[in-house]
Amino acid sequence: MRRMTIGLAAGALAAMSLATAAWTQISSSGEPFMVGADDFELIQAEGMQIWRGRAEASQGENRLRAGEIRVHHDTSGGGFGAAQRIEAIGEVFFVTPEQVARGDRAVYVAATDTLTVTGDVILRQGENVLTGSSLSINIGTGRARMEGAPTGNAGRRVQGVFYPDRN
Repeated sequence: MRRMTIGLAAGALAAMSLATAAWTQISSSGEPFMVGADDFELIQAEGMQIWRGRAEASQGENRLRAGEIRVHHDTSGGGFGAAQRIEAIGEVFFVTPEQVARGDRAVYVAATDTLTVTGDVILRQGENVLTGSSLSINIGTGRARMEGAPTGNAGRRVQGVFYPDRN
């Protein structure tokens, strides 16, 4: 029993030490990065955290929700370094004050400050809707690109429905 308690305490300390590691961002706000879920797993050897079950990461007013969120850290220095990549898997939502993007999977890469949402992607801004198979968003600049699927003769094209201002 004592060995198990020490192992759990070591795991908890390793998880808490992640708070001091340089975190990635899903917002340019500079506010704290918070994450929570029903279950948490730490894989020290791989430098990975897995948050499962109603997982949600937030920073400022931006939120990333999914069935599972994996945070991958740089381990080249022997411990947990800066977060390099975040993966969101299973009914993914990326919500900002202006937009909501929905897809099957999302990957944030810190080196490029880019979030890519894939699957049946739906992007909403107010009443306006844009659909496609891949959406890339540069978090810092706000620049986004939607792509269709390159399958079949015509493929799945990017489509949008836009409503004029009603003022």
